[in-house]
Amino acid sequence: MSAMTTRTPTVAQWQLSTELRNLRGERKLAEIAKAIKVNSSTVSRWETPGVEGVIPGPGSLERLLQYYDLDEQAISRFIAMRKEARTPGWWQSSGVAEDYGTYIGLETAAKRIKTHEATLIPGLLQTEDYVRALFKGTMPEAGPDLVDSALEVRLTRQKTWRENRTHLWAIVSETAIRTVLGGPKLMARQLRHLIEAAEEPNVMLQVLPFEVGAHAALEIGGFTILALEELTVLVTVTDNVSLFRDQPYDLERHSEAFERLSADAWRPAQTIEFLAETAKTLEEE
Repeated sequence: MSAMTTRTPTVAQWQLSTELRNLRGERKLAEIAKAIKVNSSTVSRWETPGVEGVIPGPGSLERLLQYYDLDEQAISRFIAMRKEARTPGWWQSSGVAEDYGTYIGLETAAKRIKTHEATLIPGLLQTEDYVRALFKGTMPEAGPDLVDSALEVRLTRQKTWRENRTHLWAIVSETAIRTVLGGPKLMARQLRHLIEAAEEPNVMLQVLPFEVGAHAALEIGGFTILALEELTVLVTVTDNVSLFRDQPYDLERHSEAFERLSADAWRPAQTIEFLAETAKTLEEE
């Protein structure tokens, strides 16, 4: 993996853990742990990217790198990478869950995003009113402060995405379009917002219609593929917890599913026509 000029904390941690695993090569965890006087599980977590991983302390990292017989320049690069991984991202002061923070960090650094949404409008394309209606339904016990905080995180994600001009290819189930959140007028405004977004050069939007029937993601559900300069990560959500995978098999399987979904979904022009007709119907209710 090549060095990067800028990283989010999440991506720096991902690169650090991956490069440490590559450095170990065929050597056993127990061998490394014994040499630098730590537990094998500790070394394993240093080598684990994402939520399950742990960033080594500066002293431990230096001992590890010296054991691998790296020169001073290489050690300095790893120390700088560790510092970036420890630098708080903007989301880390917002009280978000650790897995959500990991997702935000990867999303912020992504160059291309492919997402299949089975039940909701994609988060980057939601209006503020839609988000509030969503939170009201999914977090009925949440107070105004918690809702405002969660909303601010969602809106900041959107702002960052717009500023980065990251390419977004979204395939949205007709279920998400037909599910009226917050009443017909609010949902109509959301659909008009989708039409505006679909006209941007960095957005590809397709609706997967009911008429398709059985499709490539019927059993695997919604998923997102984040393509960064350094890695590609698959994100799925189970029981409201994000799971991150970068194994070739998982990426290939979901990439193929996405291509099949795209072939079954309406073309962008058909999608915009459908959204406009549906918004008009809602506005007349």
